[in-house]
Amino acid sequence: MNIFRNILFISFLSVGFISANNDSIRILIKTALTTENPAVRTALLKGMLKGLEGQNDVDPPEGWSLLSAELKKSEIPEHQSLARQIGQVFGDADASTKALDILKNPKAKLLDKRNSLRSLIAQKNDELADILPSLLEQEELQIDAIRAYGIIPKAEPSQLFEKYASLNNRGKETVIETLSTREDLAKTLLDAMRKKVISPREIPSYTARTLVPILGNEFTDLYGELKFQSETKAKLIEKYSALLDSPEASTADPVKGRVLFSSLCGTCHQMYGEGGKIGPDLTGSNRANRDYILLNIIDPNFDVPDGYKMVVFKTKDERVLAGTIAEEDDQKVILKLVSGNEIISKSNIKERTKLDISMMPEGILDYLKKEDFFALIKYLQTEEQTEKP
Repeated sequence: MNIFRNILFISFLSVGFISANNDSIRILIKTALTTENPAVRTALLKGMLKGLEGQNDVDPPEGWSLLSAELKKSEIPEHQSLARQIGQVFGDADASTKALDILKNPKAKLLDKRNSLRSLIAQKNDELADILPSLLEQEELQIDAIRAYGIIPKAEPSQLFEKYASLNNRGKETVIETLSTREDLAKTLLDAMRKKVISPREIPSYTARTLVPILGNEFTDLYGELKFQSETKAKLIEKYSALLDSPEASTADPVKGRVLFSSLCGTCHQMYGEGGKIGPDLTGSNRANRDYILLNIIDPNFDVPDGYKMVVFKTKDERVLAGTIAEEDDQKVILKLVSGNEIISKSNIKERTKLDISMMPEGILDYLKKEDFFALIKYLQTEEQTEKP
């Protein structure tokens, strides 16, 4: 790849948003048509797809039909896949049909299935509704399939309740998050609470606050009293959220974020199988939700699950130990500390106090440079592990 093409590709990636009517995409298409280097073509197609993210039913730009026909005959599977995904943005019915066929094919590669599912969701393809129940049975596609119920108009949310009891924690969190995104879906969530399919205790307080304006007293009668945030913390979250809307945030390095996570968070939290076990495993948490991440970093004591509340023990030999409980039986308590586990004999416990706070300290973001803050959040929002630095 020569220097000009490197610079060209990087500049297009930094644009962040392109349309069929601007010069950027026409130059991308022209360059992709003329290049003889497969790696350059791959990079250009990825840049094009990234720039079109969030758009649908876009009129195909000049040169696309020619490039699309060439890509469909390509011997490189990734080029075919990228052509299908971009084609769907341009309203290519054949590309959508092919994507549906891939999802129905039990022998199709997982990556092709995932890309097909995400592109069909982005295009709000109604035909996807018919196969969503089968996708809920496929663990690797389950989270994306659940989210589709909040986007595809013809999807039937009752299918989520049939599957709910067998879902893991991440799946259940995603169902609740999805059903909180529209008024009609929120009403089905309320009905599930009444039928005891979903327990009020499973609904995080940050989600509950978004449901109150939609459902009113019908929701609070089932959920109970809401805990409200201090004005100071709310303003901090607003401040950091605004920072994440800057162009600089979109170009943050998740690899650098992985290093920062390891030093700042990894002692207590696991992610992708790496880190400590004092706090919750973040791999399956609601990390796609920026406000959720900021709330838990800035105000870690706002909504602490019972299993992660700090417990303080005073022993008969005058020790004071604070941590979270890993295990407990009639004879002993195993307490999780930052330094490791501590076994406390119940016969040696003088006093035991459960506090309504977590082990996580406040003010983690106060000493981070802006670029480090962007990198950490970028890593926390990844859907798969990044490469090692």
